Amino acid sequence: MKKVLFVCGENAARSQMAEAFFNHLAREWRAESAGTFPVEKVNPLAVRAMEEVGLDISDAHPKALDLGRLDEFERIISFGCIARAAFPARERLEEWPLPDPGKGDLEFMRRVRDEIGRLVASLVEELEGHG
Repeated sequence: MKKVLFVCGENAARSQMAEAFFNHLAREWRAESAGTFPVEKVNPLAVRAMEEVGLDISDAHPKALDLGRLDEFERIISFGCIARAAFPARERLEEWPLPDPGKGDLEFMRRVRDEIGRLVASLVEELEGHG
């Protein structure tokens, strides 16, 4: 099965939400997420915002980006937290430079969640071709 990797700094909000949206929508692909500097737990506001759209990420745990596993992924999407020049899989790296919602309130988290949902739906459509 082909895979996508979503990467953000802490793996506590953006990449976790993207992984959940992607795995909910995709049938032929799977997603994983990771952080360049993962924290101890997923942001509670991200958990709450995703619950509002019917997706449960309460059991998710932040994971560190493992450069040794990059060959497993066809697409790698960063939320602006990878130094492109130093990244070994540059040709598969895409940037979705969305602000870090972990620094805001629930309303800000919702706005970022909705944008991630839109971007992920578009990506799934591109990769799988059915909506």
